[in-house]
Amino acid sequence: MANTFHASGAAGALDAAAGTAFPPFPPCPRGPAGPPGPPGPRGLPGSLNSTAACFVYAQLAHLLEQLIELYPGLTLYVFLPGISPWWISGIPERVYQSTEGTYAGLFILDGSGEVAFPLSAIAALQFETGTAVYNPAITYLPKPTFPPGCDTNIVTAIYEYVATLTGEVLINVGSNVRSTGPIYLNRYGLIVQADELGNDPAFVPLTYITGIAPQEMAGGAKMAAAEALPPTKIQAALLP
Repeated sequence: MANTFHASGAAGALDAAAGTAFPPFPPCPRGPAGPPGPPGPRGLPGSLNSTAACFVYAQLAHLLEQLIELYPGLTLYVFLPGISPWWISGIPERVYQSTEGTYAGLFILDGSGEVAFPLSAIAALQFETGTAVYNPAITYLPKPTFPPGCDTNIVTAIYEYVATLTGEVLINVGSNVRSTGPIYLNRYGLIVQADELGNDPAFVPLTYITGIAPQEMAGGAKMAAAEALPPTKIQAALLP
């Protein structure tokens, strides 16, 4: 009796003796899914510290710590984005960092009493005219790699645009503050205005900038003649 064997192939099984083709075997049914495994370890918490908007505050906190150390006892004017009050002056005392904070969130000034400013409320800073020269020991945080976003678009555009300007520049800040002078330093998150010798430096974070204009394009903008203007180059805009 002749042996019979089958050869399997893509077209099915073949009976070698009879030359008969058979259909392929059906696949085995899939078994039920097993129970889910235990959850993996919890990932690291997310962080916004590398975003461009938060970097502006980190840069400001870093600057304030140095102003306290490098200009002890000098009167500092803190300019605010609103109309009233639009500035408060005093001696820089300390910055305040919370137990959960990665850097300071408050700046504390000692005037007639302590005043604590959230970093998000500081529009500009300047020491009283004639009392301060820019200290080259001041350092700035290096720019991280910003994630894409609208804040990155704005912060990087301001930095690159300001880098093209020369001469006197008018910076409108908030609803009532104007700072005029040459660009002394242009850093990501912060602009410093002073003359070529660094006299009377004005520090302007990007948070509340509403306009940047080379002085020849500013049309000789008027300043307010209101009483009690601070003795600084940063003044109030003349309101209509």
